[in-house]
Amino acid sequence: MSKVSIAIITPSLGFGGSERVSAQVSTFFENEGHQVSVFAAYPDYVFDHGGEYIYLGVKRKATFKFFYMILAFLRLREAFRNHSFDYVIDFRSRRIFWIEVLYSVAIYPLARNIIPTVHLAMLQNYIPKPWSVFKKVYNRYPSIIAVSDTITSKLIKEGFSKAKCIKNAVDFEWIEQQKQESIAFDKPFILAAGRMDDDIKQMDHIMTAYSKSSLPSQGIHLLILGSGKRKSAYENLKNEFSCNDLIHFMGFQQNPFPYFAKALFFVLASRFEGFPMVLIESLACGTPVISYDCPTGPSEIIQHEQNGLLVKYQNQTALKEAIDTLCSDKSLHKKCVLQTKKSIANLSAESIQHQWANLMLSLNQKQND
Repeated sequence: MSKVSIAIITPSLGFGGSERVSAQVSTFFENEGHQVSVFAAYPDYVFDHGGEYIYLGVKRKATFKFFYMILAFLRLREAFRNHSFDYVIDFRSRRIFWIEVLYSVAIYPLARNIIPTVHLAMLQNYIPKPWSVFKKVYNRYPSIIAVSDTITSKLIKEGFSKAKCIKNAVDFEWIEQQKQESIAFDKPFILAAGRMDDDIKQMDHIMTAYSKSSLPSQGIHLLILGSGKRKSAYENLKNEFSCNDLIHFMGFQQNPFPYFAKALFFVLASRFEGFPMVLIESLACGTPVISYDCPTGPSEIIQHEQNGLLVKYQNQTALKEAIDTLCSDKSLHKKCVLQTKKSIANLSAESIQHQWANLMLSLNQKQND
């Protein structure tokens, strides 16, 4: 395939799952020899990326944030006017009608092909309503990429006929290197992690289930990675448990993989997900996982009693029982450990890069026919 010019639009290169994926995809395309430009609205910069990085200037805590958003829009439009991109891959949340109208009439027409991505089953976060309008717009694009089979099926059912699934990738070699770092914690522990800007990750469910389990009596700690405006509320809740001295908030960790690798298992209790990176990253570290069977993603990653345990959605009693089971049943735990990496072999960086390369190849062939 001949070299093409690709623009990737992302909220930032820090913290979130979709941001991590946008960075991965930029690297995939650079590896394929394409010209890549990454446009980030916010300055958060954690993940390595491929191609040129362009910060658009939005400040998260600015007094006149709307002003900075308008400036970012104008900067992006100017960049598109000066460089006619062959493909634009859009990782933004696209829920606000008038903003997407502006993109549709003032930015997208300056590029040849638009590929929106969808990271949650809550389609209204990525396709603004009324869908009767945007369905026509999106079906003119060459493809819509969803990160799970369930989201893809939902898109197709709603009439978005160009939907295709390319799941999130895991870089086994890179994670193997990262997990070798030491951590300042030498007691047995289970792990939870996630952004705490809202209640989506439901850390309160995990703390409650842990406090009622047999783990505190065995001296097994709970470590929680992450930061956000709800962190202080979670820390206050921790003090209500008798085992509060065994619950530790470790903050945001730029390299969380040593924690994944040393944990007995990882616990996720989200209200909803797309295709959660934390689950596949834990498995890549050789650590089994427990998760609510939330919409969507965990059921496509967890093979129940093979690489972890899938728990009835929002059932805190079942979550507590799963924590007890995976800790007490040593043979089950060993079995799950042995299956961790094998169970996600299909999500290797090489495999997912190949899928993105094949997508571009097929789209180019269609246009040349």
